[in-house]
Amino acid sequence: MKYAELVDIYRRLDATSSGLEKTAILTEAFSAADEHQLPLLVKLVRGRLYAPWTSEELGVSSSLTQRAIAKATGVSEAEIEETWRETGDLGDAAAAGITNRTQRTLVDTELTVRGVHDALRELATYEGAGSEERRIDVVAGLLSDADPEEARYVVRTVLGHLRVGIGDGTVRDAIADAFLDGSEEAVTAVERAYQVTNDYREVAQAARDGGRDGLAELDIELFRPVEVMLARKAETLSGGLEDVAAPEEGVLLEYKFDGVRAQIHKRGADVRVFTRRLEDVTEQFPDAVAAIREHVTAQRCVLEGEIVGYDPDTRALVPFQALSKRIKRKYDIAEMASEIPVVVHLFDCLYLAGRALLDESARERLGALDGVLSPEREELERATHRTLPPADGANREKSDGGSSDGSIGSDGEDGAADDATRAFYEAALDTGHEGLMLKNLDATYQPGRRVGYMMKVKPVMEPLDLVVTRAQWSEGRRSDFLGRLFLGCRNPETGEIVEVGRLATGYTDEELRELTARLEGLVTEREGRRVDVEPEVVLEIEYEEIQRSPEYGSGFALRFPRFERIRVDLGPEDVDSLDRVRRLYEDQ
Repeated sequence: MKYAELVDIYRRLDATSSGLEKTAILTEAFSAADEHQLPLLVKLVRGRLYAPWTSEELGVSSSLTQRAIAKATGVSEAEIEETWRETGDLGDAAAAGITNRTQRTLVDTELTVRGVHDALRELATYEGAGSEERRIDVVAGLLSDADPEEARYVVRTVLGHLRVGIGDGTVRDAIADAFLDGSEEAVTAVERAYQVTNDYREVAQAARDGGRDGLAELDIELFRPVEVMLARKAETLSGGLEDVAAPEEGVLLEYKFDGVRAQIHKRGADVRVFTRRLEDVTEQFPDAVAAIREHVTAQRCVLEGEIVGYDPDTRALVPFQALSKRIKRKYDIAEMASEIPVVVHLFDCLYLAGRALLDESARERLGALDGVLSPEREELERATHRTLPPADGANREKSDGGSSDGSIGSDGEDGAADDATRAFYEAALDTGHEGLMLKNLDATYQPGRRVGYMMKVKPVMEPLDLVVTRAQWSEGRRSDFLGRLFLGCRNPETGEIVEVGRLATGYTDEELRELTARLEGLVTEREGRRVDVEPEVVLEIEYEEIQRSPEYGSGFALRFPRFERIRVDLGPEDVDSLDRVRRLYEDQ
């Protein structure tokens, strides 16, 4: 397949804002692809060359790409940078460079999809001295054979910002339309297959070759992480208890930890640890890996838990912001592990001894978990929990601090939480944890979904998780930093991000430097000292109150917002909703 044909697909996708039209374009492309082309197309329409849980990276920064464009075209880096600043898109700068190039290769080679794909994937294998120059040479070689439009999308793919408006939902619907009947049931089958594989290449091939039966055969595989089940936020403890279960069902109360949510895969002594965003952080947490090897007796399993850091001298918990430094650490890992040791708190079992447990109840999954643990304090523990029995009085045992089996009573006016339940909640907060998780014990595990079978309760007026939509360079001493940030929440009705205020305080110079570095690679448009960015960087924000405001698309504005931390564990799909902002405003 010629790369120009893929570029035509990109252009058509970019030319429409209609989700239905984008789905139709992908459906046509997937249907026409042969068995060799299909997996490449499924990857490249998202501009992703690697699965999210793999450690491979192309290793090509914006500055290296700029040098590659200059090398391929003969246009100066200064001219390329000027175009880049005007358009906010280095892909556009590459297209302009090819149009105005002052040098050409003697023989033009027509680009193919396979050729571009393989050349770019090879970049991740380059290491050591001279690796940067080799990467520049490969990208420059592709650009030398490209026309302006091809150059634009080669560069966008290299940088991971394709800008054609394709999300997971569009790919899902296109696969359902191309290889099934496009019905709601077909979409659900495709989505379920993706949730357990996180690989639309495999899903597309299974749908094409085996239809729904082929999709149903896809299941959990060790060392290929599953999308995690997500919790909804409860405004109050009583409200959360009412929402999470019907009266005849039991509820599990569990400490909500301020740590790194971890999905742990184990086969014998081989252990891999993944974050909720599917990043492989095994190398960054050797102490957690050692604890799992020592205290998990199962030979083959997938477990879920939270990795929590603590101060080795005081034994006090450390906040997530400090622990998160370990996630991206590549050097001096042992030193960092001694500075911030961790304990693994386990709370679910998704797979055991060759059998997936996703369709089993939480009660059965927890039984499987308890059967494979030999806990050790401050190394690996079962998450602190209590069981709240059914509210109909069956098996109910009242006591001051819980029954002999660890359960606590459920009495209370109008279904409200009783004193023992509230005491457990307060104990979690007093210990330094964030609050409680409330789990329906009869519920199955639903990957990737934010469902009412699992709620999280934190103090009222808790911070909001918001995504950066725009930024502005600061003034004075901090003029080299993007320090004035516009923040957005998610409108659940449209799926759009709508702004809810602007942030300018709360960060240290080090934090601001890190924020600027993250945002500069996401710039889509520049106007003076203000830039628009891809909405990817999620921040936890504190504030004094929420006000009505016509200034922002949400209709609300945060009063005195203050930066708390970067949520490296969250993506734009995880930010708080406009509905939640509205509820918090009304409850003030």
